[in-house]
Amino acid sequence: MADDGTKQIASASDLRRICRYSRSAVLATSAVGHKQVDDAWPVASMVVPAIDIDGTPILLISDLADHTRHLKSDNRLSLFFTGSRATDDRSIAIETDNPRLTLFGRAVADRAKQTRARYLLANPDAAQYADFGDFGFYRITVEAAYWVGGFGKQRRLSGAQFIIGDCPALVTGHDGIVDHMNADHLDALADIVGHYTDHPKDLGWKMVAIDCDGMDLATEHPESPNIRIEFPNTIHTPGDAREILVEMCKKSRDFKA
Repeated sequence: MADDGTKQIASASDLRRICRYSRSAVLATSAVGHKQVDDAWPVASMVVPAIDIDGTPILLISDLADHTRHLKSDNRLSLFFTGSRATDDRSIAIETDNPRLTLFGRAVADRAKQTRARYLLANPDAAQYADFGDFGFYRITVEAAYWVGGFGKQRRLSGAQFIIGDCPALVTGHDGIVDHMNADHLDALADIVGHYTDHPKDLGWKMVAIDCDGMDLATEHPESPNIRIEFPNTIHTPGDAREILVEMCKKSRDFKA
């Protein structure tokens, strides 16, 4: 969303990007059996989400938390994202022109191994407690999205517009894509890093994950955090992934030449 002084309308991929870059979100639920307020009172809490390949939020929450009890009685919720990332233990300040996004949806318990793996890929520290008996994973079925990009900038989308609904092949092919890139195309990943980011390309970058909107890369160098590179357009299949990675690599090498 370039700021050229005109009114900008965010695309669905822009909105998913806000979620993917957020390190936390505000969860709003309706109180049930709360010790301080009446039932149905709006209650806000902080959660740490992960965003699945198609844009679906995933939560790992404890049965001991008030918000989990609320959701088991009424699974409707809102999730508020700002896209802010922690920097030196300080959060980026939220100003009136900072883009922010509210998702409206329902929490559905999900014990699938794939859901667990996706969450822990995004939040590896959660492995310390993910298998505790009182913790559970929940997928959020998004019914609507509301974006505010600053004064006079807003957009409302349905859940079907926000979530990529036709990417099962990318979901099932995810691990194969990652393994193939890391086994045969580390040079391509290095060139892409060198062209599309400010990070040194020669740190042995490997693909960690891929989704409809971009890919996450990591290196074994402890001083180099994981990085994310966005795709020029949304992908839906392993074939799309191959095409866009070939295109990005070619552009990187043509530019260098």
